[in-house]
Amino acid sequence: MTVIDITRVVQEAPLYPGTPVPSVERLSDVNKGDPYSVSKFVFTSHLGTHADAFSHFLPGPEADTIDRLPLDYFYGPARVVTVPSDTLITRECLLGRLDSAERVVVHGGGRSYFSKEAVDYLVERGIKTVITDAWSVAPPDNETIIHQTLFQAKIAVVENVILDGVADGDYLVVAFPLKIKGSDGAPVRAALITSASGGGT
Repeated sequence: MTVIDITRVVQEAPLYPGTPVPSVERLSDVNKGDPYSVSKFVFTSHLGTHADAFSHFLPGPEADTIDRLPLDYFYGPARVVTVPSDTLITRECLLGRLDSAERVVVHGGGRSYFSKEAVDYLVERGIKTVITDAWSVAPPDNETIIHQTLFQAKIAVVENVILDGVADGDYLVVAFPLKIKGSDGAPVRAALITSASGGGT
């Protein structure tokens, strides 16, 4: 078995336009004579590798916050597929590549986003979770429609993973978000687990 860390370092992750730069403040430090080390973190709920809650784009009390999303969204078999970098992902990019996968991990060089027809196809296929190495599943000019289509279909989203050197294939994914009551999203520590022989399982 091999565990592949696909989580970005918080301070090094690409920032979505308008996102404040994260800060880490050391409140006490054993290296400076304090009895213990404690740090204060300041960053948004959608910084770095993170999960979106349905309440990120859907209004009302029925839109699940991150603490209400079932954990099986973030654990289970997943299919990694590579799409061209710097592209709008179409239905054709995914046709014949998902088989019976419930969770899809898209490797697009961090700069490929889903089109409406592509997310409609994911809905048709009954996909449970979409994971992307881009900072968003959606292009900046179509964030609302793409996210709402996924969330209305109860499809979870994990964004901003890192997939350098990861081969296409089948894996076990683990990407549990922090349990923050009422939050529209939360950081995750994401990993792909392979068989002992390496590569996709």
